Amino acid sequence: MPKQDGIHWRMPTAMIVCYVIGVGLAIGHHFYYYSLDGTQVGDQNKQEWALRIGTGLAFLMKTFLTTAVGIACVQHFWWILRLKPIRLSTLDSMFDIRGSIFNFFDLHIWLRGPNVAILGLISWLIPLVTVITPSTLSVQNANGTSLIEQPLPVIDYTRNRYLTMSDGGLEGPTGTLTRLVMSSTIQGSILQVPVPAPNASYTLDFIGPYIMCQNASEYVNRTVNEYLWNKSRMRNNYIAFPTSNNLTSDLDDLLYADEPGQWFWHDLNGTDYAGKLIIAAYDQIPVRSTIECAMYNASYVVDFSWLNGEQTVEIVDRQVLNRVMPYTELSPAPAPANEGESLAYTWIMRAMMDIFVGMCFSFPQRCSAAQVFSTTLANSKELWPMVYGSAEPVPEGLRPLVEVAASMADNLTLSFFSESYFLQNTTQASPRNITVYSNEVLYLYSQKNLLIGYGVSIFVSLLCVIAGLLSMWDNGIAFTDSFSTILRATRNARFDDIVPRDSTTGSDPPPEALSRTRVQWVGLPSSLSASSSGVGLASGREDGLGVAGLRPLSTLAETEKGTGSARGSETGNGNGERSPRSPIAFTNRIRERKNYQATTTVSSVTERSPDGFI
Repeated sequence: MPKQDGIHWRMPTAMIVCYVIGVGLAIGHHFYYYSLDGTQVGDQNKQEWALRIGTGLAFLMKTFLTTAVGIACVQHFWWILRLKPIRLSTLDSMFDIRGSIFNFFDLHIWLRGPNVAILGLISWLIPLVTVITPSTLSVQNANGTSLIEQPLPVIDYTRNRYLTMSDGGLEGPTGTLTRLVMSSTIQGSILQVPVPAPNASYTLDFIGPYIMCQNASEYVNRTVNEYLWNKSRMRNNYIAFPTSNNLTSDLDDLLYADEPGQWFWHDLNGTDYAGKLIIAAYDQIPVRSTIECAMYNASYVVDFSWLNGEQTVEIVDRQVLNRVMPYTELSPAPAPANEGESLAYTWIMRAMMDIFVGMCFSFPQRCSAAQVFSTTLANSKELWPMVYGSAEPVPEGLRPLVEVAASMADNLTLSFFSESYFLQNTTQASPRNITVYSNEVLYLYSQKNLLIGYGVSIFVSLLCVIAGLLSMWDNGIAFTDSFSTILRATRNARFDDIVPRDSTTGSDPPPEALSRTRVQWVGLPSSLSASSSGVGLASGREDGLGVAGLRPLSTLAETEKGTGSARGSETGNGNGERSPRSPIAFTNRIRERKNYQATTTVSSVTERSPDGFI
């Protein structure tokens, strides 16, 4: 067959193609994770496939890069064999360096073929990228936002929602109104507003009632304290009453009337304090703290928000529009234009007064009509000693009565949005934007770690591929690590003489003497490459030097005991003729076979039995 010269295209092409595919897979892995970054994880199946694809891309990338580096390692393996003799034990370690990590502990590899050791080490380290890069995709909790439009009702002031009627006329606040006012004042917080979503927010502007509680004017404070000092001294620690334009008359109604409090106010003109609720209490001092609460109409801008269902309501802006005087259908004044609102506001105030109007005493602790001890006002500085006893120290952080009352009034107004009974229906309500926050699980891609991991692997692999191409160029031919390559490269006849007969099975470990044998790769001599038959080839096969590939190296043999001559010297053959000196004398000191006969001609090989192995 004609001899093949030069570098065949298969090995360099395979090495370059594997490298290019590996780089392409790394780029694809990056863009795949980049496309997932910031998107929703979705269900478990979607997350599993994202991890499978990422791990698969990393595994394939590792496979192609290690293949490219492995091809380069094989070229260096044969390049080292061409440059210098190598022990068979070291040759074993170099040949299997990509298959067993224990071969790195053979120091001869690092001395005789450090480039092969380094390339083998790189092929072992590249798979670490399959640990680093898939983990660059993780998940995180994030709040996504979306806008939905939904009708948001405001307070409806239809009269029958706030007051009841009897045959004799007005009766009182409705049970629903009483229950809402009592719940808000007792809890001391805004009642739970219907939640549009577990995490949502919206801003609502509306016109609503505003019960403003503030410190009483100088006149009201002085009149109340002087009257109580003269009439009742310190017996009643808490009083609350509605006012007309005569405070003394109002206080008389409170202290001496059978039913304290005149709910159908009269004489409301001419004074600022008329139509208000006055609350007076004292904390172990003769002078009482006096506050006054009045109903106003106000415009509100309120933020409603929910986080995991927990409600937060904040008044962003409030503008007081006008004072709303108590109004009933029995009032002598003409009906106002907004009669519905005036009635609703009046009976809201009446429902709150039903809870607070009356008197409370400390010794013994009791209340007349008032239910103030059940409300949040009991946790004010002034009322706390009355509720829990004057002997107990007042806790730090308690707010004064005026602040607690103002906060209670705000909570009452905003609590109307918790009860749909007091709100417009959906056909009347205006659509408004609601921001919905979704607690999403999103992919998070740490592209820096992936690019560093792949970048280092790709750069080092590129150096390995370049080194492999240079080795091919210097060798003049390309190699693989296949069995046929070893079979063709070990056709030297001397291998038959260095392998003991009991070691031909190939079992591990090899004989120690065989392991010390040095081999070297040689090319086909030019004198033999010019002819494929004849004496040149025959003579080349006789001494084993005419065959390209690996060959064991010869040395001078030691003198055999009792013969006085070297094993490599010429000896007689029994017929008086001198047989040629055996060319086999190896560094492993294996005795040459006694029946060794050099092959003389090519024709002698063809005369073997056809059943034999060639």
